[in-house]
Amino acid sequence: MRPEHWLGAVLLAAALLSIARVAFAHLRAPGGRRPAAWRSLALAVLTAASALLLYRMLLPSAPAGPDRLVVLTADADGLPVPAAAQVIALPEAGEVPPGASRMPDLATALRLHPQVRELVVVGAGLHPRDRDAVDGRALAYLPAPVAPGLAELDAPGDVAPGARFAVRGRVTGIEGARVSLFDPAGRVVDTAATDEAGSFRLSGTARGAGATLFEVAIQDVEASAWTRARVPVVVAGSAPMRVLLLAGAPNPDTRALRRWAEDAGTSLRWRMAFGGGAVTGDAPTLDAASLGKQDLVLIEARAWDGLGASARAALLAAVREGLGLLVHAPQPPSNALRSWLRTGGLAIETGRLREWRVDAGPDDLARLRAWSGPGSEDAPFDPQLAGEAPPALGYLPLTGGLPSAGVGADDMMRWQALGKGRIGIVTLADSWQLPLAGRADLHGELWSAWAGTLARPGDAVVTGFGGEARVGERVALCALEADAQVLAPDGRTTALVPDPAADGCAGLWPRVPGWHRIDGGGVLWVRGADDAPGLQAAAMQAATRELAGAGADPGMQALPSPAVRPLVWFLAWLLVTALLWALHRSRRGRAGAPAD
Repeated sequence: MRPEHWLGAVLLAAALLSIARVAFAHLRAPGGRRPAAWRSLALAVLTAASALLLYRMLLPSAPAGPDRLVVLTADADGLPVPAAAQVIALPEAGEVPPGASRMPDLATALRLHPQVRELVVVGAGLHPRDRDAVDGRALAYLPAPVAPGLAELDAPGDVAPGARFAVRGRVTGIEGARVSLFDPAGRVVDTAATDEAGSFRLSGTARGAGATLFEVAIQDVEASAWTRARVPVVVAGSAPMRVLLLAGAPNPDTRALRRWAEDAGTSLRWRMAFGGGAVTGDAPTLDAASLGKQDLVLIEARAWDGLGASARAALLAAVREGLGLLVHAPQPPSNALRSWLRTGGLAIETGRLREWRVDAGPDDLARLRAWSGPGSEDAPFDPQLAGEAPPALGYLPLTGGLPSAGVGADDMMRWQALGKGRIGIVTLADSWQLPLAGRADLHGELWSAWAGTLARPGDAVVTGFGGEARVGERVALCALEADAQVLAPDGRTTALVPDPAADGCAGLWPRVPGWHRIDGGGVLWVRGADDAPGLQAAAMQAATRELAGAGADPGMQALPSPAVRPLVWFLAWLLVTALLWALHRSRRGRAGAPAD
């Protein structure tokens, strides 16, 4: 007989003897001295309940039924293992406890135990290979503690040359951590402190087209794989953007915009009016043929006021065919312009003039140089700019349309899709003061972002595939060309077979870390198996918790840890036993006791 059976037998015998004694005393007492029936019944019930709770307290992990399976994963050593008829250990699990079986994967274990309907996962969580095998079964998760370090890292998607990009993430186990972003040369680009939730946001600047690696590191801690992680940044190169600039009169903004277009490498054509019908520049006639050869038309509000009805109609027609159109209106737009924008689907209203100051970036000289770049021959980097605030600029706040997120104030620029193209308006005034103050990088960042939002999309030369890829784990690649192949860093070529049932996506199991080249100009960064373990651990736990949240049995979600159960049973036993003792000592219900 097993020990729990002996304990159950002893407690059952003791409870039966105690109840029999209460019943015998009740029946043998003379009629006038016999206690009340409710008293004897309450004593018997409390005695039985006390014995049952004592048994559950001493043996809180009574074996579960055969429909429960405990799954041990990585880092399960030292964690309490819930009782179950079957306990298995997956390959990544450490030492296998007595009675557990080693299994190659979860699907194999479930084929051997088809009666299983409940899963209890203990440790780091389920690998991607095992998640599909859950197949709607109820699942509870007892996670292992994660070492302090980087737990989440959101790399940017494709970035345009010269544009700013953001890197977001989360740190666990380190309060008030300082996190820095390093460029490929090892220079600090940006530093930020984490918030109460451990989240942070860093930003950097993309330079030439191609694929490169930045790095995120937690400062003031010992460097390890848990505190540092590389960030892939893919700068998508394409043919130069074709920009048509139309100005209503000579002004500093037009000069600054022409310089921005030249520095950004665009194919610029422009026209400037002097009044009285005099114009200068090489802009073509505004008709369907010439506008179809442009990617973006940047037109001042005064220049729009001077257009004829046919030119205005040609602009809207070209936008419907894919052209991007940005109206620069530092002064309140005329009623005619508002009506024309409303015809294009962009209904806007303006408010009173506001002041806005652009973020100057870091005040450290080295970080500012990495932030803004080396400059050019005629406008080299000025070290005196470190710590100097750029000039404040004015703008008219806008309502209506969609905001251009990420640059400027949220209500400074608004846009709306129209057919295949986009139409927008920006009210920033005197942006030429930024390059005049030596911050042409900030001026270019603003206008490059707005142009990228509206311009006709070009054919990207380099495209990054999103998502985390790691050696030995399956990654899905979509939007592939026919007969696509992947070239690994070691020179091996893998043919991809798209699955029609998966919208033409194909699966890849990388063998080596590094940049993988994909037919059609795409690239994929693959982490090593031991690279950034905190990101992998947090992702596994999040995916396993998601499976637990989708379990069929709500009771499984609240499965308590075995370390908590004894305390619960002890408190219940203590309460019932105290009531039993109090009733024994009380005179309520005894013979001769005063009536209530």
